[in-house]
Amino acid sequence: MKLLILGATGNMGQRLLAQGLARGHQVTAFVRNRVKLQQKLGTVVPPGLSIFESDVNDAAALRDAMTGHDVVINCAGYVADGAAFVQLVDRVVTQAEAALGPGGRLWLFGGAAALDVPGMDVMGVDLPGVPTLYKAHQTNFRRVAASTLDWSLMCPGPMVPSANGQARTDLRISKDVWPFPRPGYTRWLPRIATSLAFKRHAPELIVSYDDVASVLLDNLAAGGRFSRARVGVALAEGQRGEKVYEQGGKTVKIG
Repeated sequence: MKLLILGATGNMGQRLLAQGLARGHQVTAFVRNRVKLQQKLGTVVPPGLSIFESDVNDAAALRDAMTGHDVVINCAGYVADGAAFVQLVDRVVTQAEAALGPGGRLWLFGGAAALDVPGMDVMGVDLPGVPTLYKAHQTNFRRVAASTLDWSLMCPGPMVPSANGQARTDLRISKDVWPFPRPGYTRWLPRIATSLAFKRHAPELIVSYDDVASVLLDNLAAGGRFSRARVGVALAEGQRGEKVYEQGGKTVKIG
């Protein structure tokens, strides 16, 4: 298949690029800086890879790059960018509709808070205590859901590099809801209890970039299992991951 990856130099984009080529796909990397990508590759452009150098803020360039591809995958943008991230996704969806037409295949990235709580008509981002910045994922979901595209929204939790560069084969994968059940006791308690339950499960959501790339590439085809749906990913039952990062000058640890 012909794949276009937006944001191909980022952590997620690099994994998708490498795995996509390894699976025999023709991959176009949409990047702001060709030299930066080639430095990351550490070699000449590999067979099967094309590079489209432009800016994701250029709507016409996006449309031109998307034209002729079977699948567009957007890895560009960060939820912490707030309104700018929402505008980026809106631009990507709009240009994908123009370039690919109704039913065109588009993969986007959201976050675990954009998944629904099992058994409740509630999105995780609407639970008490969930940071408001994740509302951007909800806005982006509503935007793409209103489109004519055959879209999928990948909604992982925190991601980390794989220890061995390989993807797991024992992941729990869900459609539209958390990839783990809601504890039964929360059915008779306020939403705050459900929010606390979600936080306790957070380490199960720490998967690798390679894991997520593999799940996405397994589900490229239009009309598949995750057509017009959100996708949740978690470690196998009983497993917990760990992520350490810096935020606001402080070290934060999950897991």
